[in-house]
Amino acid sequence: MITFFLELYDQIYYYVTSANFGAVLIILKLTSYVISLMLAILVAVLLRRSDASWWVRERAYAVQVAYGETENQRWQKILDRIKKGDEANLKLAVIEADSLLDDIFKRMGLPGKSMDERLGQITPAEIKSVDRIWEAHKIRDRIVNDSSTRISFEEAERAVGDIETALKELEYLQ
Repeated sequence: MITFFLELYDQIYYYVTSANFGAVLIILKLTSYVISLMLAILVAVLLRRSDASWWVRERAYAVQVAYGETENQRWQKILDRIKKGDEANLKLAVIEADSLLDDIFKRMGLPGKSMDERLGQITPAEIKSVDRIWEAHKIRDRIVNDSSTRISFEEAERAVGDIETALKELEYLQ
C-alpha cells in the first residue's frame, strides 16, 4: 500500500516539474470551468422546478390585494366598513379581514382545512402577532356562530387592527 502512494507521489512530482505541467493545468482549468457551468445550470433548473421564487409572486399578489389593485379592492373595503361604524359593517369588516388573512395563509401553502388549523401551526417565532390574530379570529368566530352577538366599534377596530398588524408583519401591507 505504501508503494502505491509513493508511485503516485512520484508521478505527480514528475508532472509538476516537467514542461507538460502547463498544458495539464490548462486542461484542468477548462475542465473545472465546464463542470462549474454545468452545476450552475443544474442549480438554476432545480430552483425553477422547485418553484423557489414563490415568495416574489406572493409579495406582488399581496400588494395587489392589500392596496386594492385587484377588481374587488378587498382591504380598502374593510377599512371603509370600519369607517361607517354601524354594527353590520363592523361585523362584516372583521369577517372579511379574517377571510383575507386566511386566503393569504392558503396561498402561502399552510396546510389545514380551516383557519383554526392553519393558525395552530404558526408559532410566535414565525409571526410575532399570532396571539393577536387568534383574538381577532375568536371575535370573528363569535360573530359567525351567534348572529345576535353585539360588537362595539373599539372591538371591531382592534380585531381589524390586529389583522392589519399581522399583514404588515408578513409584508402584505406597508
